[in-house]
Amino acid sequence: MIACYGKDLTSGRMNGSHQYVVMPSFSTIKVLLATTFWRAVTAGELGEAQPYAFQPWQAVGGAGVLRGFRHAAQLALADYLHLALVVSDNDATNVVIAFVGFERVAALATELGLRDTALRRQMMDWEAAAAGRDNVTCARDLATLLEQLVAGDPRIGATACENVLTSLAAQEHRDGLGRALPAGATYAGKPGDDLPEGRFCHDCGVVTTPDGHTLVLAVLTDGEDGYEAVAAAGRRLYDELTG
Repeated sequence: MIACYGKDLTSGRMNGSHQYVVMPSFSTIKVLLATTFWRAVTAGELGEAQPYAFQPWQAVGGAGVLRGFRHAAQLALADYLHLALVVSDNDATNVVIAFVGFERVAALATELGLRDTALRRQMMDWEAAAAGRDNVTCARDLATLLEQLVAGDPRIGATACENVLTSLAAQEHRDGLGRALPAGATYAGKPGDDLPEGRFCHDCGVVTTPDGHTLVLAVLTDGEDGYEAVAAAGRRLYDELTG
């Protein structure tokens, strides 16, 4: 199955298919986590420069760079979050989750109307997933959150929105939506997957067209051809919105 949703924020044109189908979110949930973190920082509830010393024994595996560290590494919370978004670092993500808390994330999801999106476990916690506490989302929710970030939604705060988008623009994993865009288009987003198993591959992003339109796109796949399917579906959605 391919579930997708896109909107041209410049023209208002929308298109999608199976957009409310709920799937395991994998790393796309990090966008909501990042939004919650920066809103808490803006509210004075967390400090972006607060230091935390990551220990090698805390590594959970999967994507990222911290899992290869041999010695303790002290970073600021905002830098852990940046790693979580830019290289999808799972260890850095778990550090941020520990400080932000599941309750804050759930409260913001409710406030923003993201009814099918939930952070229920840390990264790589397969026991929690097997017990029914998986992280979930749908294409419509991911695109809606991106639209809110682009708009500088006052419930989040303009500065918080800008900080999330800045990290998304530095995304290094571009095998999904970013792969098939036309020349001159830009992408800022967050993929997520269950590789090496390869059943689920997702991506969501803000795309700027060569003629200056801003699109939000989200593609979630279950049992398809990996990121090739994401890229192809994303390009079809792009063409439908801009054609």
